[in-house]
Amino acid sequence: MRKYIVKLIYGNSGPHTEIRSNAISHIQRIQNVWNSDRFYDFGIERIFRLFLVVSKVFFPGIYIDYIFRNSSYQTQKVAGEIFVLFKTVMPFFMLYFELWHHSWLYIINMYLLLETYLYIIYKIFIPEHNHQRTHKRSLLLLFLNFFEVIGSFGVIYAAGDFLSRPVDNWIDALYFSFVTGATVGYGDLYPTTTHGKQLVILQIVSTLAFLILFFNFFTPRAQDTEGIVD
Repeated sequence: MRKYIVKLIYGNSGPHTEIRSNAISHIQRIQNVWNSDRFYDFGIERIFRLFLVVSKVFFPGIYIDYIFRNSSYQTQKVAGEIFVLFKTVMPFFMLYFELWHHSWLYIINMYLLLETYLYIIYKIFIPEHNHQRTHKRSLLLLFLNFFEVIGSFGVIYAAGDFLSRPVDNWIDALYFSFVTGATVGYGDLYPTTTHGKQLVILQIVSTLAFLILFFNFFTPRAQDTEGIVD
């Protein structure tokens, strides 16, 4: 059974085809941005890049990379994908079982949502994907991030009193989040409080960020040239 599971996940390459990952450490990434080794930037853009790269030390993603630093490239990336899947499933799990009033789960969900937001912006301003090697994989993970944001906002809408009528079931919360995330809006549900309107604006902005990142995958860069492997 283990052999078939390995075959399912790794294909023909196997988990030990490449002995070590050639990705650089996060400390090296911070040094690259600080020294302007990969980017010609200055002013607000430079300060923002530094903020993005330093902020990652407060979230689990880079520590998962560190734990699997001596593993093969495939194993390190699969570990990261499992974490992304966990972040994607968690808000939907909370919605389905109506766990949005459990404060500790809500806080964890918001913490992971913040990580995803910073990750999306990080990918826009400090791209690391290798187009020849991980292009399609990065797009697939981006889709998972989008669904995570949809589910997480559904948790927020369910937990608070923001809309024209109470959201007392998971499908209404998820429906409104999808409609807002798709920037459609049917008018059957709408924000009536100041905080609700702010949340809707934030979610629409996140959709625009995803669109920008999608275009970044398909549009060649004019100035930034970096040799970092995703």
